[in-house]
Amino acid sequence: MNTLYRISLPGLLLGLIILLCGCQSGPIGPDGKFTWGQRGTDEAANPSAGTTAEANPADSGSNIDKLSADNESLHAELAKARQQFRVTVGELDLVKEQLKDANAKLANQAGIDLSADSAGQATTLDTVSIEGVVVGRDKNMVRIELPRAQLFNANTATISNDGKTLLDRVGAAVKQQYPNQQITLEAHAASGLTPHDDHQQAIQQVTALYNYLVGMTQLPANQLSLASKGNNHPRYSTASEQGREANQRIELIVSPETY
Repeated sequence: MNTLYRISLPGLLLGLIILLCGCQSGPIGPDGKFTWGQRGTDEAANPSAGTTAEANPADSGSNIDKLSADNESLHAELAKARQQFRVTVGELDLVKEQLKDANAKLANQAGIDLSADSAGQATTLDTVSIEGVVVGRDKNMVRIELPRAQLFNANTATISNDGKTLLDRVGAAVKQQYPNQQITLEAHAASGLTPHDDHQQAIQQVTALYNYLVGMTQLPANQLSLASKGNNHPRYSTASEQGREANQRIELIVSPETY
């Protein structure tokens, strides 16, 4: 009985060792013992261990395809815009040709020229130079300014000798420079008189000037017309005596229109 027990105990121990080695899947440590739970602990701490991250070829291909499609779309839009620009330029050239043809027909049939160059020439007058006289341009008109103090005896509608000399120069320049233009004789009075007196004096003086230009300088009567503005359109400051005196003037307004 005792002998059987001694033989069975070592065998039992050996069996237990074999059983433990078969069930434990963990590694053996440097001390020859099992490292219990080591594998599970490592995997829990680094769940991605043992796997390799790789780019998805399908995703990369999809991005490239999208970029290519966008590029092709932009090129198509650019080509369309260029085509529309060429069409617009062509239409503009066509309209220009049509206007040119229409202008040529009008010029041939009615003697009318609507071109920009001819329109500018028709409404632009050259200014004339007259000694002792202020001449200026007002839009498409020319204004010849004559001070009333240089034309008439003081406070009268009688033309002075100096005034006659001045009007002779003006009449000669007008006949040479503006032989066919309509001309308005526009009288301006100075403030100080009553409005009625302003107009009455201005009308009398501009009438005397009209009679002299027609009778003595031989300007055509139907070339001239008369107007009186009183003191409604001062050109110079009315704060000084010099300015008020300068506002007493008669202007010859030369129009581009012919009579």
